[in-house]
Amino acid sequence: MGPAMGVRRRHFLASLALPITAAFVPVTAVEGVIGLDGTPVDPLAVPQGIRARVLVFTTTDCPISNRYAPELTRLSTHYVPKGVQFWVVYPVASDTPAVIRTHVGRFGLQLPVARDTRGALVKHTGVTVTPEVAVVSASGQVVYRGRIDDRYTDFGIDRPAPRSRDLNQALTQLLAGQPVVPASTRAVGCFLPDLLK
Repeated sequence: MGPAMGVRRRHFLASLALPITAAFVPVTAVEGVIGLDGTPVDPLAVPQGIRARVLVFTTTDCPISNRYAPELTRLSTHYVPKGVQFWVVYPVASDTPAVIRTHVGRFGLQLPVARDTRGALVKHTGVTVTPEVAVVSASGQVVYRGRIDDRYTDFGIDRPAPRSRDLNQALTQLLAGQPVVPASTRAVGCFLPDLLK
């Protein structure tokens, strides 16, 4: 294990200790967000026919994030035809394009990828751990931020199956034109301390 990985692993949180702010935060296109080829990409853009975007924040060495790859594939398969666009966002500088390509190939993540090289998307959405998701409506508001589901109750403690599928519920409510409740939940995972300054 390299020094960077060791530091990040020491920053695992059993549960997020920081306060969760209200959702419905307006967001705009930000600089420093690039694709694997180095060209700018805009996960906050609203292409025709897109009703929502899901930004999934991850790192290549977070074991909790990696375990969610099959669930993300399942959710995207279900919701992409309904007008939901999924993005996998890598906010850690050590996750280089080559490392990310290996990661998405290993875990079968066939979704658009963005590198948040300046932590701008992290700051705009308020995420603090990986994996954590932000659901952005067509009007550009973060209507949900938090966990994918409640499978993980603490670091190293998980249920055989989740009791609450929070991301699924948020998308169902949003697409039905209903308020997203709850607007935020507490995620369990790998802390992003360097991006919160």
